[in-house]
Amino acid sequence: MLAQIMGLMASITMIISIQIKDKKNLYLVLNILAKILYGINFTLLGAYSATMTQLIGLMITIVAYRYSKKEITIPKWLIVVFIIVTLVGGIFTYDNLYSLMAIGCGITYALIITSKNMRAIRKLNILQALLWTIYDLIVCAYTASISSAFVLISTLIAIFRYDRKATKKEV
Repeated sequence: MLAQIMGLMASITMIISIQIKDKKNLYLVLNILAKILYGINFTLLGAYSATMTQLIGLMITIVAYRYSKKEITIPKWLIVVFIIVTLVGGIFTYDNLYSLMAIGCGITYALIITSKNMRAIRKLNILQALLWTIYDLIVCAYTASISSAFVLISTLIAIFRYDRKATKKEV
């Protein structure tokens, strides 16, 4: 039950962060909190590939937060390092074919969190939400799977609110 509560709290935090129009420090702080809560959620469920993905994602988010505070762009080489670390962490915690979904989410997250383009972030978030929804169901993270579906819906709403309207204005 505690695992499901942690998953729900994490997901609510992620949904709030997705609705932020501009990628500012609040977006990153909310992602840090969500990574901690999701890490606890997956640890309690014994889904260690996902736990590792969350831990690495937490480190990536903290680094991104520090760069954001200094208003410095994250160098491309560091993004490559993030992806490599995610792959290595995934290899060490690989349990079954489904572990690849968590690893894929980790790589997608590295791209999301290091991007300044909210439009690109929202598009990558769709892929990530789909992967997490399926993975969460497989590892019995039911509140997280429902919430991942809400993240997907929330992302689609954000795309409509910000991206689609912006495209119409450009025409």
